[in-house]
Amino acid sequence: MSPESTFLRGRGASGFVPVSPVRSRKTRRRWLRRSVRTTLVALGLLGGAVIAHAGWSFLHSDGAFGIRQIHVTGLVAHPPQVLRDALADLRGRNLFALGPEEVSRRFAGFPWLKGFLCKKHLPDTLIVEVVERRELCTVGTERGPFAIDGAGMAWAAAAGSPTTVALGPGLDPADGRVQGAVAQLLELDLRGAVQTLAPGDAPDALTLVCRDGWRLQVAPEDIAAQWRRFQAARAWTATYAPDHKVLDLRWAGKVVLLPAARAEAPQEPEDQEGGTANG
Repeated sequence: MSPESTFLRGRGASGFVPVSPVRSRKTRRRWLRRSVRTTLVALGLLGGAVIAHAGWSFLHSDGAFGIRQIHVTGLVAHPPQVLRDALADLRGRNLFALGPEEVSRRFAGFPWLKGFLCKKHLPDTLIVEVVERRELCTVGTERGPFAIDGAGMAWAAAAGSPTTVALGPGLDPADGRVQGAVAQLLELDLRGAVQTLAPGDAPDALTLVCRDGWRLQVAPEDIAAQWRRFQAARAWTATYAPDHKVLDLRWAGKVVLLPAARAEAPQEPEDQEGGTANG
């Protein structure tokens, strides 16, 4: 008999407790159910994976969801056709597989764009909502008029656009210092009074060329205070130094008279063959 078990059972000749046939059948059925359940779960997972792969392949097939229509909305100051042309090569591409970086790369050549949002409408339509940069004003350059936003972005404006101020040779309309100076001229209502913004004698200086002939060298920061110094010294200069119309206003509390800008040496006339004419 086995004293460890709850019920007393007889041991066989080998010393092991004999297992009843009923219990053996129950054990076999239990393992069979577990095997069937495991097999069904494995088959279900495999079938799900096959279906998911097939669905993924279907969604990313160009034939099923290829882009057929492209709409651009949100433009006010620019024609939408230029952006539609930039996106034209996306036609036929899969709508689901298209990422925003694809659109961003094609919009990189339009600095007047501030941002965009892509919307995908099944089965074949891409809608791109865009936001334009707010234009501060238009400045004249050697390459034609450029619109600026006051934050370091510039883009070509339509030929013949009215300009606030002209930029002298060497000044970049996208330069933050230049745009900051132009914004201050607008705040001071100096449009027309200052006709040209030119490079200064020092690397950090700018020159204001006024309509009445004054040339004022200024620092890009706080042009308002420097303009007030000019107004205070203007009458004195006209009385005691009438031939001087070039001032350096960069120094706090004082105005420095500068010599007049040197006129460029006249070029000698060329003969008919393109050489220099000799007297």
